[in-house]
Amino acid sequence: MGLDTVEGLRSFCLELSNDRPSPGGGTASAAAGAMAASLLVKVCEITSRTKKFEGSRLELMELESGLKNRRDELISLALEDARAYDLVVESVRKRRASPGDTAEREYQAALKHASEVPQKTATACLRVLEAAIAVAGIGIRNASSDVGVAVHLAQAGLEGAALNVSINLTTLQDGAFVKAAQGKVDIQKRQAKDAAGKALAVLAERR
Repeated sequence: MGLDTVEGLRSFCLELSNDRPSPGGGTASAAAGAMAASLLVKVCEITSRTKKFEGSRLELMELESGLKNRRDELISLALEDARAYDLVVESVRKRRASPGDTAEREYQAALKHASEVPQKTATACLRVLEAAIAVAGIGIRNASSDVGVAVHLAQAGLEGAALNVSINLTTLQDGAFVKAAQGKVDIQKRQAKDAAGKALAVLAERR
């Protein structure tokens, strides 16, 4: 692990530690998903370089490409989540300073956006978990712990994102939006649990 990598991680953790509103749990959830995707990319790369797995090279390359896309998406969502919450904080200040319909509309719009970003994070984490099932089945056994860690990180990322969706829905006035968003994230939580269970079961069978 290079010094730059260590210092980058330290910097991120210090940002999470500060007393400012963002970055917070939504950013951490996206980061967990990005780390999960990164570990699975690693397993795909290691496996594809092994002569024993030549027959699976095309599938591994396809999995790796998709996981790199999810990794990059989740990295972007980590920043987008922090920015979305900053907009909520700003709209709250405006509403306090100048109460009225305009300020309330801005606040509601900010809340809606702040719930949509972690929803995207949850979706991306679910895609990572689904890919993990395949990687668990064909990845080199020496890297099975990396797959297992990726599964747990991706599930944690999804569960964390779901919490952020739910908390931003609590004061939204658009009932139809709230119902649809909460329903979607509840389904994703069940799908994530199922996908994680399948991936871990595959790993257990290959021990």
